[in-house]
Formats: sequence, C-alpha cells, structure tokens
Amino acid sequence: MGISHSVPQHPSNPASSILDYCRKTGLVFWVPFVIFYAVLANIPFWLACPWLGIYRNAWFCLEYVAVGLLALFVPRFVAAGLLLLIFFLDVLDGVCQTYFLVASQALTNLSALRQFSVTRLLAGVVITVMILAFTVTTLFFPLDTIKKDYRWRTAACLLVFAAFNLSVDGASVFRRTGGILNYLHPKPSALDTITASSYRALWSRVPTVRLARKEIAHAKSVQQARGIPVSAQPVRSATAEALAASGLTAGTNPQELPNLVVIVVESWGLDSEASVSKALTSAYSRPGLLEEYKVLQGSVPFYGPTVAGEARELCGNMIGFHLLDASSQELQGCLPDRLAAMGYRSVAMHGMEGHMFDRSKWYKTIGFQETWFKGQFQQAGLPSCVGVFTGTCDAAIAKWMGHRLESDKTKPYFLYWMTLDSHLPVRIPAPLKNGASCAITPSLAEQPGLCSWYQLVANVHQSVADLAMSNLGRPTVFAIVGDHAPPFNDPALRADFSDSVVPYVVLVPRSERRRNDQALNMTGK
Repeated sequence: MGISHSVPQHPSNPASSILDYCRKTGLVFWVPFVIFYAVLANIPFWLACPWLGIYRNAWFCLEYVAVGLLALFVPRFVAAGLLLLIFFLDVLDGVCQTYFLVASQALTNLSALRQFSVTRLLAGVVITVMILAFTVTTLFFPLDTIKKDYRWRTAACLLVFAAFNLSVDGASVFRRTGGILNYLHPKPSALDTITASSYRALWSRVPTVRLARKEIAHAKSVQQARGIPVSAQPVRSATAEALAASGLTAGTNPQELPNLVVIVVESWGLDSEASVSKALTSAYSRPGLLEEYKVLQGSVPFYGPTVAGEARELCGNMIGFHLLDASSQELQGCLPDRLAAMGYRSVAMHGMEGHMFDRSKWYKTIGFQETWFKGQFQQAGLPSCVGVFTGTCDAAIAKWMGHRLESDKTKPYFLYWMTLDSHLPVRIPAPLKNGASCAITPSLAEQPGLCSWYQLVANVHQSVADLAMSNLGRPTVFAIVGDHAPPFNDPALRADFSDSVVPYVVLVPRSERRRNDQALNMTGK
C-alpha cells in the first residue's frame, strides 16, 4: 500500500492578496484618481501657505474636484491644462486674500517679485516646480480604463467628497449665523464675512469664484470713482486729525508754517491685546517728548491694501487703487496739491523701487515735487534691510528725514513716508540689533512671528520719536498711522487684530516750543 505525502500549503502574501483584489475590482485604477483630485492636488497650496506667507482660508479646493470630474469626459491634455490654471489661481487667490488685493492689482505688480529675498524666491521656484510635476502626473492616470469601466463610480466619489465639504461648512456657518442661506446665497459682503478669521474651520475653497467676484466688485467701484472729485468720497484719516489739531490753515505766513511729516507704517494694525498696542507707542511717552509735543492717539478705518491706506491719508477719501491711474485733475484736492499752494516743499519716500504699485508715477501725479526710492537712497549711502522685500532700512530713512529738515529751514516741508521693514511675512527673528523685548506679554513671547512683527513696528516708532526730538529747524507736526491690519497667514494671529480700523499717533508741537523755535529762526541761530 503506497504512502501518500501531502504538500504543505503556505499562506499567501496578504499584500499580494490585497493588490489582487484591488486589480480585480478596479480600485487600483480609480481610487488613486479620486484621492489625487480630492486631496493630493492641494499639497502645493498647503506648502505655499507657510513658505510664501499665504493665508490658508480653507483646506480643500473644490475646483480641483471639478477638474477631476471634467477629466472623466474631456481629453487628458485639456484636463491637465485646466488643472494647471486652477493651481495658479489658487495661489493667486491666497496672495490676494492675504494682502487685501484683487487679481488685477496683484498681476500688474509681478515685477515686484525681483525684489523678493533669495529665500522667498527659492520657495516660489520650488512651489512652481511642484505644480508642474503635479500637472504632468495627471497625464499618466489610466483614464481610458477609468472612463470605460469606472467613470460613474469615480464621479460619484468626487461628488460625495465635495458634498461632504460643503455640508461641513454649511453647518459651521449655520451655527454662527443661524441661517444656511448666508452661505449658499451670500449678500455682496457675506462671502468675505464667511471666509474671515471668525470662520477658521472651513474645509472648502473656490478660488476662481472668489477672484472673479472681487474683480467685478473692484471694477464697479473704480468705474464709480472715475470723474468724482476726491472731496465727494470722504473718509477719516490721521492726517486730517493732525491738521485739525495743529491749526494748519491756508493763508498763514510761510515763515510761521510748521513742517508736516506723515508716516504710514506698513502692517501696523490695532491689536486686541491693549498691552501690546500700548507698548508699541511707548516711545512717544518719554518725558522729554511729552514736554515738547501734545500726543494724540486714536484709530481710523481701513478698507483694503497699502495703496488704499495711502489714499486715505493723502486724499482723505476711498479712491484706493484708482490712485494708480487717476488724472492730476482728479487729485487736485489731495494733500500735496493743497500744501504746495501754501508754499510747502513736498517729498515722498519709500524704501522699495518706485515701480512697486507705480509709486514713481502717481507720487508725481498727485503733486509731490520730489520722490525718493531705494535707488536714490542707495546712492546717498543708506543701508538696505532684508525682509520679504529688500529695501532701504526704515531707521535709516528716519535719520535721513531729520538731516533733510535740519539742512533747509527756509521753507516748510511736507514729508510723506511709506515704511517697508514690517511688511509681512517678516523674518524670524527680526533683523534688528536691539529689538524691543517680547517678554511683556505671553502672546509675544510664545509666537515668533508676532514677536518679529512687534519689534519691527516698534523700531519705526522709536525712530520717529528720535526724529521728533532732533533739531528739525522749525516746529514739526507728525501723523503716524497704520495702513491695514497685519496680514498674518495664521488665522489665529490674524483674528487678534481689528479688521476695520488701524491706530494712529499725532504729535503736535506745544505752542511754547513753537514760539521759541520761530524766534531762533528769525535771529538766524
């Protein structure tokens, strides 16, 4: 009788079994496609947020999902082209959200990229390469197989993912407003409210829709502003407060007119923590300065990016970006023109090159008789500081202003300065030898980005206080004001600042000092 021997059965490889199952059911074809368009396509934007300092207003872009759906029905090269466009618009929308811009404003200033620091440029190159790599990846999906056998289940999964995101966001808005219609059918300003810092938990974003909506609103506002005198669009400004407090009016003897210095401080917003706001302006509380100046503080509204803040202070209105192409006739009521009629010599300064937002053009159109930018300051020997942009150091410009006022006492000066160093994203740590201490509050001490911002803004105030105490030739009125809230990309930090007003400080020479200075000028001392 023969003896039979059984062959031992070896357990199959679990990984191989799973792979076989995925092949048989088609999961290996369509699931990676769904994951890519629903989740992985967001990676370039997620990385751009910390690397480029962009505000992340939501996690998932539903327009990538929409491209994935289209890819199931159109040629793959068409889908790849659309995806590349959405990648670009997604980052552009992040930039616009961060810096209170609309798309046309951002695109017309692409030349400013050459002023970026090396680190920021390298980050931009890496993000660009990643976007191109992700776009090319879509060309290698087995689309023929997916379209033939798995099209509808793939489409269903993408639609379910989009619906889930929208339902989460809808529930979030409903909890805060009590009405889902605020999300589904927002009023003109409701979409901005929904995506503001108070709604930090949003999952979905639609960059093209938001860019288009803001561009249309901006075009309407520009059209309405054209031809309207600046006096017809009034808005409160720190400069107007300074003029009223100093009693500066037309008809005054030029020999008795004070200098006027207006300083718009980049990204100086109103912090909800009173101790931080107080510490920033503590430079104006030194006893010597208080003996010579009345110090007034308050807040004024802001309604957009830096140029809008400049329009507020120079024209006292909401002309905003129309400054860039407004005619000299439209700007006749603005401050440089008014002060020139009173005998002032007007000078505008900015630490970057003049092509940024066309300042070299509109500074002259608005009536400034003299303009100084990075190139001129470099020729004068002033040092440069490196931040998100490389430009003339704020403290150096403040000293230059003091020398300019001291060297020419024959006429009153109107000096206008748009600062630069505190432009976000700021360097960490701040590139200052003796920066202000961040130990005054836990919020500053525990958040490096906030600390650097605080030190750079405090450095401007310290420099201005030193300027105010120097020999300026004649009494000088100062108006120091923020342009807009600091555009931190961290929603929690962004929420710490007012989204409607910015602070200001006005220094008005006390009458006794003014009389003494005038007497010295008359005697030639």
